[in-house]
Amino acid sequence: MAKLSHRQILVGRAPAGMHGLNKLFNELYEQGRRPGETGLGMELVERARAYKNYIPKPAVDDFAQALLREYRKYADQRASGGKPQPVNYGTWRGHPRGQIPWFPTMAAELCNGCGLCVKLCSYGALAPTPDGKVEVVEPFKCLVGCSSCATVCKPKAITFPPRTMLDAFRPGR
Repeated sequence: MAKLSHRQILVGRAPAGMHGLNKLFNELYEQGRRPGETGLGMELVERARAYKNYIPKPAVDDFAQALLREYRKYADQRASGGKPQPVNYGTWRGHPRGQIPWFPTMAAELCNGCGLCVKLCSYGALAPTPDGKVEVVEPFKCLVGCSSCATVCKPKAITFPPRTMLDAFRPGR
């Protein structure tokens, strides 16, 4: 079997490394499958499992939503004539950025939609939603170690993992 692509996706509030999504998404798109189809989320989960991706039973719904979101992005890009390419988020201290779980988590119920965090973040990790709130759209574009958006968030809707988790990524570890 040829080497499968690897990418990180955001499942719920946590990143998950997945194998074979590029191949899977391409197959579905070539078959004319569209993201809005009933039951496609669960089919994506089952087909992702066939590529030896671990998807725990309690998280199936979260994975289905995340895979549908990723497939929607893929299909939109293909429909507009683009050729989807895996995102290279670079490295941090020699580690692939996509393997470092440093990114903001947004509590939508606390967000008041002021937008200060979006204005502050020049990396593109955050974006406004249609309802005027803010969501994390590109978690791995967040600068490792930065938490400025959380500092300006008055309702405390943005949180980060403890800085001590970065110790595991220090040189010599």
